[in-house]
Amino acid sequence: MSLEMGWRPTEGEILSVSELLGKVRSVAETLFADIWVEGEISDLKIPYSGHAYFTVGDEGGKLRAVCFKNTLRLLDHHPREGMEVLIRGRLSVYEPRGDLQLIADYISPVGEGLARLRLEELKKKLKSEGLFDPERKRPLPPMPRAVAVVTSASGAALQDILKVLKRRAPWLDVYISPTLVQGESAPESLVKALFLANEVEKADLIILGRGGGSGEDLSAFNDEGVARAVAASRLPVISAVGHETDFTLTDFCADQRAPTPSAAAELAVREGAHWLSVLKRSELLMAAHMRETIFGLKERLNAADPKKYDPERVIERRRLKVDALLEGGLDSLQELLAGARGRLGRADLRLSRLSPETRAGRAAAALSSLEARLLGEISRKIDGLKAKNTRLFASLESLNPEAVLSRGYAVVTDAEGRVVCDASTRKEMENIFVKLQKGSLDCRITKTRP
Repeated sequence: MSLEMGWRPTEGEILSVSELLGKVRSVAETLFADIWVEGEISDLKIPYSGHAYFTVGDEGGKLRAVCFKNTLRLLDHHPREGMEVLIRGRLSVYEPRGDLQLIADYISPVGEGLARLRLEELKKKLKSEGLFDPERKRPLPPMPRAVAVVTSASGAALQDILKVLKRRAPWLDVYISPTLVQGESAPESLVKALFLANEVEKADLIILGRGGGSGEDLSAFNDEGVARAVAASRLPVISAVGHETDFTLTDFCADQRAPTPSAAAELAVREGAHWLSVLKRSELLMAAHMRETIFGLKERLNAADPKKYDPERVIERRRLKVDALLEGGLDSLQELLAGARGRLGRADLRLSRLSPETRAGRAAAALSSLEARLLGEISRKIDGLKAKNTRLFASLESLNPEAVLSRGYAVVTDAEGRVVCDASTRKEMENIFVKLQKGSLDCRITKTRP
């Protein structure tokens, strides 16, 4: 109906241009709040404000777009003229010009962008199934007896892991489950290697890893089958894929993530290496204390050696015997220490499932008991030798002729120094000499009696 015929719209039916554009913008932002658009960038401009203004289009049409400065600086790949891109964003209307425009929240080259999109979708799927939940992640065993390593047999990652394990936990058994770590066949190979690693009866832990590489090189560790195999593992898994900044689905599904393969090896034996160090320090301190004690007793025994007594040769033989006994005690101590080390090693294997504090306390008690027994045995041997030496010195003293003279006896000799024992062999007026305790007498025989 025309206006000439008398019909006119009501006041409420008339929209201003700005009102119309506002309604269009509201509808566009509601229906297209989160969309993905693929196309080629053209007419790119980045003015002083730092925002990127461009057109994204294909053979059938073009659309104005903007990427604000705060979003632009976070992108891994800045937009370039002629670049084929995948854009995630929202649709809006720029009302001053009435332009429909795309506000970009994420821009990536087409190939990589699609791969990331698929990865994000898979990540969301696995997360929704609970495979990333912290509650399902198991603690690592504090003292593993054996570790299974799933990696390339020829890669540097394996050598890094073996080097750390040998240095920090030389007692540990290591089983290698070789696998491909990149290429089309890598996912299937990884799943098989994880299955074989779980079949190792002695293993308590699995280390899954490889060295750094590009996103494509690490793609096998983003495979859904590999991620599910990690999550379903019977044994706890440490995932160490790529460098510290690299994250893969196996990192999220594993019980523990390590930034590098070397760091994974250190995580696997962190408590075992600590307690081994504690035991070694205790052993060294005990050995040093025992040596100090034995040498101190030896010095005291040597200081008690009565060199003033005669004969010296008998005393010297006794000293040599004491030294030999001390050396034998040291040898016995070394044997006992070696036996203690062996017992500690066997106890460590038997008590691997117990807490480190309990094991360390028992080991310390055993070492203290051994120290007390050794000190007691050495002390008893030394006391016996002292008593025997005392008896010997007393016997020597009783045989000393000087001691006999002190009781009033005298030694009589003739002019030639021979001891006179028979009066009938002497003549009257013969000179004799009498030796007393203090001094001597020159005498002449006036009469002999039978």
